[in-house]
Amino acid sequence: MPEQQVFFSDYTLADELDLEESILGPAGLTIIRTQAATEEEVLAALEGLDPVALVTQWAPITPRVLDKCPHLKVVSRNGIGVDNIDLDYCRQRGIVVTNSPRYCTREVADHAMALLLALSRKLLFTTDRVRAGEWTSEFLTPIRRLSECTLGVIGMGGIGRAVVERARPFFGEVIGHDAYPTDVVVAGQPVTMTSLDELLSRSDFVTLHVPGTPETTHLINAARLAQMKPGAYLVNTCRGIVVDTEALVDALRSGHLRGAGLDVFEHEPLPPDHPLRFFPEVIITPHVAYYSEEATADVRRDTCVNIVNVLAGRPPVNRVV
Repeated sequence: MPEQQVFFSDYTLADELDLEESILGPAGLTIIRTQAATEEEVLAALEGLDPVALVTQWAPITPRVLDKCPHLKVVSRNGIGVDNIDLDYCRQRGIVVTNSPRYCTREVADHAMALLLALSRKLLFTTDRVRAGEWTSEFLTPIRRLSECTLGVIGMGGIGRAVVERARPFFGEVIGHDAYPTDVVVAGQPVTMTSLDELLSRSDFVTLHVPGTPETTHLINAARLAQMKPGAYLVNTCRGIVVDTEALVDALRSGHLRGAGLDVFEHEPLPPDHPLRFFPEVIITPHVAYYSEEATADVRRDTCVNIVNVLAGRPPVNRVV
C-alpha cells in the first residue's frame, strides 16, 4: 500500500507530535509537518507531496492549495473557526472539512468572564496606576455595581450559553441575541432574547460569541457602536473581523465606550504602535482564550480522529462540509 500523507500546514499546539502519531500512525498515515503561514508558503511546502489529509491552524486553504493536492480527502481544522478554508471549493471537490467545535467552550467562556470582571472593577487600570506610584481611589470613578448592570450576549451557541450560565450570578440581567431566533434555555432558565438593536441599547456590557463569516464581518460597526450605551464596555473573544477596528478606536477615543476586553483582532499580531494598545481601559490578550492544557489535548486528539474516521468511512467528531 502506498504511503498516505497527512500534511500539517502550520501547527503550534505542540513541539512533539507524539499524540498525533499515536492516532495517525496505527491508521497507516505519515505526518508531514511544516510551518507555513501564507498561501505561497503552503504551496511551496506541498511541492512533491500528495497528501490525503491536510491539517490547518491559521494558514489559508485556498483553491490553489487544494488543487495542489489531487488526492486530498479531508481538511481538518485544529480549532473551531473555518474562515481560513475555502468551503465552497471543498464542496465542489468533494473534500470533507472537519473541526472541533466544543474543545474550548469552557475556556473561552471563562476568559470572557475574566475580561468582563476585570473591566468592571478596572483591575488592570488600577494595577497600572499603583505601579506608577499612585495610591488613591479617585481615578476609579465611575464603577457600577454589577448586580444593577445588564450584560448582552451576542451569539447563543455553546460558548454564548456557557457565558450566560457564568454571568447570571454577577449581573442584574443577562439578555441574548442570535441570528437564528429560537427559545434558549440555560441551566433550566430561559434567556431573554432580543433584537440586536435592543440588546446594544440596553446593555452595560456586551460580549461577542459569533463565528467569523461574511455575514458577521463588521457586525459591530460604527453605527452599532453608536447604539451602545455611553460608557459601556465591549468584549470580543470570538473573531477579530466581527468588530470594525477603526470604528472601535473612534468610539474609545471619543469616550462613548469606556473600555474593551479583546482577545482577537482583524490583523494579528496587533502591531506594536496600534492605538488599541494605548487606551488605559482596554485589556488585550494575544488570542489565547481557547487555551488550557486539557483543551489543547482535546483539540489535538479531535483533529486526528477526524482524519482517521473520514478516511475509514466513519463519522468525524464534527463535519462542517
